[in-house]
Amino acid sequence: MPEGLDKLASGVGKAIKTVPDLYDDALKPATQESGKTLALIPRAINAALVPLRQWIAEREYKLAETEKLLAKKLEHVGEEKIVTPEAYVAVPAIQAISYSMNSEELRNLYANLLAKAMNSDTKDQVHPSFVEIIKQMSPTDAIIFKSIMKRKANPLIDLIIESPEKSSFIIATNVSEFNDLYTDKACMSIDNLNKFGLISILSDRYYSDANFYNKILHSKYYVTQKQNHSVLPNDYQFSHKKKMIIKTSLGITFYNTCVIDLDEPTFLLNFDF
Repeated sequence: MPEGLDKLASGVGKAIKTVPDLYDDALKPATQESGKTLALIPRAINAALVPLRQWIAEREYKLAETEKLLAKKLEHVGEEKIVTPEAYVAVPAIQAISYSMNSEELRNLYANLLAKAMNSDTKDQVHPSFVEIIKQMSPTDAIIFKSIMKRKANPLIDLIIESPEKSSFIIATNVSEFNDLYTDKACMSIDNLNKFGLISILSDRYYSDANFYNKILHSKYYVTQKQNHSVLPNDYQFSHKKKMIIKTSLGITFYNTCVIDLDEPTFLLNFDF
């Protein structure tokens, strides 16, 4: 095995040792018994252990798939730069990625995090809190975050009903052009990204150039909402309030660590203002 993959196996090995091994606890004593003793195990117990055996097999398969993914991420890194990842990063990340193998977006975030933790040039930028952030993200969150970080500007609006006295109440918050693709889930994703500190929503600031908001105001989602609120009493009006998203330092570091690959440039300008 090449030295680079030896380091990978070493890091994975440390993680596996740290994770409670249900196989050793529940099955190993039984497998060491003779076939005759095993035959005496009641069928009910065998049936109860089937999901556990399946879980163990799936975990081993997913760990093997993670190794392949990391080998691909690290293929252009010199072997002398590949290091054993810190256990406080690798253990929770390996545990979490095993539950995210069916989501390309989340799997890629964990894989990039582990790859950066195994590269001596980038390991210091990896923060253990990133694992917890990814755990709370949905695939939609990951897609929208990546798009936000790549854009020059990120306009946002609240949909409101305005009274003749100019008081108002909100009917939808944090509406963006992503709503056409993800409907109301887009609003929830932006809320989540703001809660995690990966972005910051400025409710008292907006882009002076109205053209930035045209895509939202001509989106199918906005037009549908306007039609749904076309009949209002007492001169109430359907309207909107302009806002904006800015990128945060945490978000830029998370993007450079978990979103982009090792061979991609990490320089990121903040065009929000």
